[in-house]
Amino acid sequence: MKLLEDESGLSVVVGTLLLILIVVASASALALMVNEAQKKEMEQRSLRSAVESENLKILSLALKGSDNNENLNIMTITVANLNTEESRVVGININGTNAANYTDKDGVSYNFQNQFPVPAARSRQIFLNLTSNFTSPLNISKNDPIRVILFTSLTNNFERVFLPPVPIIKVSSESDVGFGNVLVLDGSDSISHESTIINYQWLVINNTDNSPIKSTAGQMVRIPFTNITNFSINLNVTDSNGMLGFARWDSP
Repeated sequence: MKLLEDESGLSVVVGTLLLILIVVASASALALMVNEAQKKEMEQRSLRSAVESENLKILSLALKGSDNNENLNIMTITVANLNTEESRVVGININGTNAANYTDKDGVSYNFQNQFPVPAARSRQIFLNLTSNFTSPLNISKNDPIRVILFTSLTNNFERVFLPPVPIIKVSSESDVGFGNVLVLDGSDSISHESTIINYQWLVINNTDNSPIKSTAGQMVRIPFTNITNFSINLNVTDSNGMLGFARWDSP
């Protein structure tokens, strides 16, 4: 009964207990804050690592014209994921214009909300209709350079510029028994920056009346030739991406 009657002793005990509780609560709160900070730091490190290791590569571009003016209608982009984690494409920019949407080979539509997945260590094709997949129709011809940028959910962007092939014309003449003078047209020095030249189309024109003399195909061709002295030669080359290059040669 004496202890209960000693209020000063009870106050000391209660105060001590409260102090202990405050210290424990403070230590717990501090530990929780440290754990949260460590968790956020780990998440940030993990995100930085994911961003830095993401590696998409634009492998190729396949083009399809929509009319006789060589304007493009369909563009197929082949992209490979060189990382061990899946990547997601959230946007595509072609020559400075963002696509509103795009599709896969099955016609499934993708955009920022429905992101296009590229599985780890695999490649996929993205299909773009330059008329319907953009807010305004995108006017690009096979002769134009094409800049492709892919944006991903990790805020990375991957870019590649596709350049049209460069035709180089070499002209010489030979005498061939039975054929007379022969014009030799050689396009073998033509250059493709991005792929392989698959078609060489020649047109020889009489400049006097602008009439065609001969149209033929092949990397090197031999054409029996008359004594026309004022003529020109056009060469169109097409590469495996579907891009077109044009060159003209005029007789001296």
